[in-house]
Amino acid sequence: MCGITGIVSPAPNPGDLARVQEMTDLLAHRGPDASGVRAFGPATLGHRRLSIIDLSERGTQPMVVEGQVAITFNGEIYNHLELRRELEAAGHSFSTGTDTEVLLRGYLEWGPGILERLNGMFGFGIWDERDQSLFLARDPFGQKPLYYAILPDGGLAFASELRSIESVLRAADALKLDRKSVAKYLCFDGFPEDAAVYEGVRRLPPASWFRWQPGHASPSPARYWRRTYESEGRTPSPSEAADQVWSRLCSAVDRHLMGDVPLGVFLSGGIDSSAILAAMATRVDPSRIRTFSIGFEEASYDESDSARLVAERFGVQHNVKVLSGQSLLTTLPEILDQLDEPLADASIVPTYALARFAREEVAIALGGDGGDELFAGYDTAVAERAARYYLRTPRLLRSLVRRGVGLLPASSDKRSLQFRASRFVNGLDPSPLVRNQRWFGSFLPEEAAGLVLGGPGAGTIYEDLGGVAAPPGEQGPLELWTSIYMPTCVLTKVDRASMAVSLEVRAPFLDLEFAEYVTRLPYHYKLRGLTRKWILKRALRGRLPDEILHRSKEGFGVPCGEWLRGPLREQASELFSARALGKSDLFDPERVQRLFSEHLSGRLDHRKQLWSLFVFQRWLQNRGQA
Repeated sequence: MCGITGIVSPAPNPGDLARVQEMTDLLAHRGPDASGVRAFGPATLGHRRLSIIDLSERGTQPMVVEGQVAITFNGEIYNHLELRRELEAAGHSFSTGTDTEVLLRGYLEWGPGILERLNGMFGFGIWDERDQSLFLARDPFGQKPLYYAILPDGGLAFASELRSIESVLRAADALKLDRKSVAKYLCFDGFPEDAAVYEGVRRLPPASWFRWQPGHASPSPARYWRRTYESEGRTPSPSEAADQVWSRLCSAVDRHLMGDVPLGVFLSGGIDSSAILAAMATRVDPSRIRTFSIGFEEASYDESDSARLVAERFGVQHNVKVLSGQSLLTTLPEILDQLDEPLADASIVPTYALARFAREEVAIALGGDGGDELFAGYDTAVAERAARYYLRTPRLLRSLVRRGVGLLPASSDKRSLQFRASRFVNGLDPSPLVRNQRWFGSFLPEEAAGLVLGGPGAGTIYEDLGGVAAPPGEQGPLELWTSIYMPTCVLTKVDRASMAVSLEVRAPFLDLEFAEYVTRLPYHYKLRGLTRKWILKRALRGRLPDEILHRSKEGFGVPCGEWLRGPLREQASELFSARALGKSDLFDPERVQRLFSEHLSGRLDHRKQLWSLFVFQRWLQNRGQA
């Protein structure tokens, strides 16, 4: 895993070497093993390397082949050996063992068509000397980040993280917060699709590519892949589907084992990470497998016993680190200071602690990300089914239910009935996509529109949902979770938490061959009655302990509501003060302080809303704007 940067100017500019060097140095955490900056006429590319494949200097980037194309690449191409053989048959010869060179020669052979052949996670930039163009591309699910911006001088900058582009824009005095994107952040807990916190900066959406030439009109990104939910041919029987899910998962894990450095597994004790370990144990001697878990002193947040049970089942080298609430609080400023832009997913704190722990022994870790999105694992899958019945009930009954929910006592408990019930009724909307997003997000659009001063109207905040190619029926929300929620929150969280400590995390569930098969399965194989991940659990019968297959989903819980009333109260009070809020003139102080006051009193539970504001204000404070 690596960090990439670059600037393409309207004409060759010697000053770009220094600018790109600074951009590249800011990404040292993404690649501690090597650094490179090279100029190619008007293009200057930078790279930080975390050595994974072909550890020799031959893998150093930026890499050039045949004096025609140069690349700076972040990611892994899991089918690079097959592509290499195909390219060799077409007459290409290779000087390295890297997937980077496969990408470059594949681009020479197939142009943008190379993207349709890749199975991997990636963000890369290719400078093509032949037509003086920059080609940017990002992987199908958005596992690896890629930002770009048109500069005041007419050039273009790109990077793996916003901080690098931020440095260029700051030097040009061109930094300005994008209030529309900030309102989206409040509703999505991150920045969806192409949104970014600054005006003029965009992130390349997943499964997209972008070609730019100096002096030409800037085109819109083009998509090269979309999920297909329609089955191909006969629908497999449950037993056939379960067998296929297992065999394809084993193959996906096998592909994700490539590399020349130590590798481990994040093991939470949930079904997804346990499935990854079970599949890995069919490919590697279990006694050589290292697993890593985080435990908590607070019993309601601790899952380490379940992780230990799975580890003992396979006889792996299991490593557990038990944390207290205080140790998590100590970790909090470390990860918040690492964020290149705000992210309201509080589980980034234990994720960072787990990544830091694993990095003591390994350079790569496999994780279970993607399982919830592919197999309908979220609580909202059940809520969606309940909503379809609830919305058919008489309006009077719904009004009485809403009133009853409002009378429930507030609680800071991890699975508080009041918190869950109020989010359900307040999020209801006739549109399945809208109601699912309202359940996920911290703020409702009407709330965010009133909170962001000079911001957008509520009607435009969910505009990105219009681009979700959702299939009809109950499958629809799966596309929302996969195309919006996962890249916006889940994958951003994992990327930033792991790369902050120079650890590469891979997600075998997002292996393209595996994911495409699961996506085409009927929805009742994913959610059967109230049983989520039904076909995955069937595939794992006899392979995992029954206690794991039947336990409820937990996830990395963080007591952020309690923190804001307790150890973070003083800091939050300062960040939510009229003075701090007035410095950026971004949020309505009266509304923010009312939310905080109601939460402190215990009358209402505003944990999600306040956490998203706390993270944003802390991010502004780090930049002298709060």
